[in-house]
Amino acid sequence: MAAQAANRMGLLAMAAALLLISNRTGASAETTKDRILREGRIVVGIHNRSPWGFRDEKTGEATGWHPDILKAAFAELGVKNLEFQVTEFGALIPGLLARRFDAVASGLSITPDRCKQVAFGAPDLQAPDAAIVLAGNPKKIHGYADIAAQADIVMGAGRGSVVTTNAAAAGVPSNRMLLFPDIESNLSALRAGRIDTALMASPTVIGLLAGKGGLGLERVAPFDVGQAQTNFAAIAFRKEDVDLRATYDQQLAKLKRTEAFAAIMMKYGFGDQEAVPPGIVTADLCKGQP
Repeated sequence: MAAQAANRMGLLAMAAALLLISNRTGASAETTKDRILREGRIVVGIHNRSPWGFRDEKTGEATGWHPDILKAAFAELGVKNLEFQVTEFGALIPGLLARRFDAVASGLSITPDRCKQVAFGAPDLQAPDAAIVLAGNPKKIHGYADIAAQADIVMGAGRGSVVTTNAAAAGVPSNRMLLFPDIESNLSALRAGRIDTALMASPTVIGLLAGKGGLGLERVAPFDVGQAQTNFAAIAFRKEDVDLRATYDQQLAKLKRTEAFAAIMMKYGFGDQEAVPPGIVTADLCKGQP
C-alpha cells in the first residue's frame, strides 16, 4: 500500500511539474506583436502599386498610402524599420497566412469573404469603384448598367478584386470580364482595344492618372455603381495576431486626429470623397453592412 501511495504521489508531482513548465512556456511565448516591438521591424506585403503600397524607385523604400499609415501609426512605438515583400494582388492574403509577412499594407478592401480569412484593422480610406476609358469615352460608359446593357462592351479588372463582384451583381456577365494579374496588363488591354474600360478602386485611378501612365486615358465621371456598396480599405493582419491588430487600431485612432494624417491624404491626392465617414467600423463591414 505504501508503495502504491508513493507511486501516486510521484505521478502527481510529475504532472504538477509538467503543468508548471507548460504554463511558463505559454506565458513566455513571443507573439508577433512582441517580436515586432522588440526588433523595431515589421514585414509587410505589397503588390507594388501606387498609391497603395509600392517600391520608391529613387530610395528603394516601401511607400504608398498604407505603408505611410503603418509607419506613422507605429513610429512612436519604435517600429521604424519597414521591410516589404512584393507579390501579386491575389497572393497577398495567401502570403500573409503563410507567414511570409506580418501584415498586408496594399489596398485590400474589407469584405465578408476576406474577413473569414484575415483580421482587418480599422477602415482608413473610402474606395468607391471607378472606371478608366480611352480619352473621349468612345463607348459612352457611365456606370455598370451601361456595361451590362451593351453586349459589345468588355471590361477589365484585377484578378481577385472587389470590382468583379460588384460588376456581376449589376448584371455584367463573366464572359465580358477579362481578369488581369496586374494593372499594367489591364491598361495595355485597354489601349490595345481588347477591353473598353478598366475598373479599379478610385484611389488607384487617382494615382494612375496623376502620373505619366495616364496619357490618352481618362476617368469616367460620374460613374454609377448602382446598388454596389462603397469599398473601404484597411491594413490586414492574421486572425491570431489579436494584440497586434488592437495596438495598430489604437495608434491609427490617434493618428487620424493629427495633421500628419491629413498630410498623408493630401500627398496622394485624396479628399472628402475618400475620407471614411464617422460610424463606419470593421465589424459591420465584415457582416456586409455599410
